[in-house]
Amino acid sequence: MACFKFWILMSSNYFKALSASALLILLTGAVVAQPKDNSPFSRFGIGDFLTSSMPSVHGMGGLSSVYHDFFEANLDNPASLGFLQYTSLQVGVYGRMSSLKRYDLSQSAWSGNLDHLSLNVPLINPLNEALERRETAFSWGTSISLRPYSQVGYHVRLSDEIDSIGTVTSDFKGNGGIYQVSWGNGMKYKNLSLGIDLQYLYGRQVFDEQTQFPDLENSFNNIFQSEIAYKGFRYRAGLIYDLPLDLNKARQKNDKPSRFLSFGTFISSKSSFDTESNHLQIARNPVTAQRDTALYVTGEKADGILPGSWGVGLMYRHAGDFRIGVDYQAGQWSNYRNDARPYTAKDSHRFAIGASWIPDAGSITSYFKRVEYRAGIYTLTDPREIEGSQVKESAVSLAATLPLISQRNIGWFQIGLDVGRRTGGENLRDNFVRGKIGFIFNDNSWFIKRKYN
Repeated sequence: MACFKFWILMSSNYFKALSASALLILLTGAVVAQPKDNSPFSRFGIGDFLTSSMPSVHGMGGLSSVYHDFFEANLDNPASLGFLQYTSLQVGVYGRMSSLKRYDLSQSAWSGNLDHLSLNVPLINPLNEALERRETAFSWGTSISLRPYSQVGYHVRLSDEIDSIGTVTSDFKGNGGIYQVSWGNGMKYKNLSLGIDLQYLYGRQVFDEQTQFPDLENSFNNIFQSEIAYKGFRYRAGLIYDLPLDLNKARQKNDKPSRFLSFGTFISSKSSFDTESNHLQIARNPVTAQRDTALYVTGEKADGILPGSWGVGLMYRHAGDFRIGVDYQAGQWSNYRNDARPYTAKDSHRFAIGASWIPDAGSITSYFKRVEYRAGIYTLTDPREIEGSQVKESAVSLAATLPLISQRNIGWFQIGLDVGRRTGGENLRDNFVRGKIGFIFNDNSWFIKRKYN
């Protein structure tokens, strides 16, 4: 009987799934609800930065420079995509409870939003190697993702007593956010993986300031409204190297190494962004509804600069049972410029240490022995400055990754929690509890080459 080979890179159903997922990621930013938050920190600079790393990475304190895994992508270092062996759809949300205190005033605030949404695909499926009984030293993974970058959400009211005027009340409100859509690729040869991530930033922030004079008769309220739309591109490049520590011993047993020392680093480019602003300044009489427009500007063009950043990390890994690592990151925020909303920022720094542990990955008698438990701590210096002091934050993080297995497909349910404090000068404090929930849906049947004889 004549033999022929028919190679199928991807079935039409999977192609439709890929297209639908990519479209979903691109469109989600248009429909994501704005977070309901009241963070006075977000008044400054470009807003509150969101730690949109995976729950697994964040649960170890944020080892985003070096973390990598076969089943999920680390979106903070595109080089991790070179280690990916399973197609993964990763979805996550977060919730945060803040206890704010300034002088003798205190308030609690809840917030939450999308944390991450990504589709990550190994373009060279390791199942092909197993079916063809061969090994290749090269692998390649690609990813498309959507994550929030920063958010603004606050309502602050100040009241002063001024001679001959009486009470003066000022209300400051802000809302909105900036998101990033990313396309990343990571290529690994033997133990070295290199990656690059192209990012598109977009979003809109709205600011509203009102000053009222309740003790003056027939007074006018001063109202200033500003709306700023952002867009810009930047890139991030990364490297991860796995050094096997028991290579000779593994070769003697005709086995693969189980102990690795991993080094990872990334660098984000300094990049420009464009803004388009609308500004309105009016005086309004609340009794007669009379209005006097002092300023009305639409479509005002401006630009700015987002600074570069870099990170470096080291991690020891024993098979799939245990990991421990450290991570340091820095941002050159003294180079930040935003002509639409000027602000002077300082350089930022972040240090983290974390570990994870699986009691018995192969256990069939205890489900919780197959769970991966994570813990870590981090401390950071924020680029924003309040009352002469940079914003500082530190927290302890805990997380767990629970396996969900259905036929040959693998899924994971991730939960994470961190408890910490953020300070802005001596008088502003934020004691917070932040929770993260994530899902990873794996499939290893993408890009299989099927043979028919």
